[in-house]
Amino acid sequence: MSSAHAIMAERAMLLVLDAECPLCRRAVHFVLRHARAPVYLASLHDMPARRLGEHFGADPGQLDSVWLVREGGLHRDSAALWRLAQGLQWPWRGLATLRWLPRGWRDGVYHVVGRWRHRLAPATGWSQQVGPHWVSRLDAATCRRLGLPLALVDDNSDSADTPQGE
Repeated sequence: MSSAHAIMAERAMLLVLDAECPLCRRAVHFVLRHARAPVYLASLHDMPARRLGEHFGADPGQLDSVWLVREGGLHRDSAALWRLAQGLQWPWRGLATLRWLPRGWRDGVYHVVGRWRHRLAPATGWSQQVGPHWVSRLDAATCRRLGLPLALVDDNSDSADTPQGE
């Protein structure tokens, strides 16, 4: 199977993050450079996060966590990060081996970094590379690629897909 077919065979990922966080922005740029699976982006402040929060019973107002939606499931904290690593190219995909560490250790480190995330990276804006990956609403095609029920399709939202902070 060619690499193009392997990428198409893999389900897409939706990374829901604090779009105002400089560390999160830098991480997104890194992920987009090294992703082998399609990546969508959304802010914890926007409608897709609210709709996903209602569906999964999670509160997008808790800005201490990144969410990863993949294959119909919502993953948070360190579980989101090692699953995200599975969608990266080698050698970065090797970071998924962190899943074998005890969850308490992984989540403990994750939450310490989360508390300091606004101070750990200099302020940065969004690059042009981010725009095509940004979703401001969930449409049928995006839900299918993420393995989400079509009941989450938001036909009433504004269709402008622009990252926060531009």
